[in-house]
Amino acid sequence: MNLAGEYRVCSELCKRGVLATVTYGNRKGVDVYAISDRQERALKIEVKTSQRGRFVTGITQKGLAEDPTAPDFWVLFELAAANDGTFTERFFVLTHSEICRIQKAKNKKHNDRYESKHGRRYDFSLGVDNVTINDVERHENHWSKVLARFERETEIHEHGKHVRPGVRRQ
Repeated sequence: MNLAGEYRVCSELCKRGVLATVTYGNRKGVDVYAISDRQERALKIEVKTSQRGRFVTGITQKGLAEDPTAPDFWVLFELAAANDGTFTERFFVLTHSEICRIQKAKNKKHNDRYESKHGRRYDFSLGVDNVTINDVERHENHWSKVLARFERETEIHEHGKHVRPGVRRQ
């Protein structure tokens, strides 16, 4: 299912005018690259696919919260099968800092419950971080975050002033 999610994310980005490509190999560091129109910038996108509304992030276990090579964005893709053989799809688009904040809050809540019951802190290295649709619902279909990042980062320097591409100074 992971590959289906990666291709669907690429498709959604392409529909919005962003060139996107799935990465392959056993040493890949990211699932999808989204490439700017001027091909000057590539954004790294981590894709997590679920049929049950729970997405494994592994943020704590992989040390991603402080990793400078971490993805720019995370897209959580829910692909739910209906009894009639059709599917429903939902996309949740988050910046890396947004998903890290959500995961940190979820882990704190879990640790507080665990510590009150067992008298010691939970060892997150033993588990696997995850978030649910309830945790990320407000980020549904927020593709504009990716588009805005390209708009901000494609400002060009022309005649000593920063202008947006397509804006000509006389």
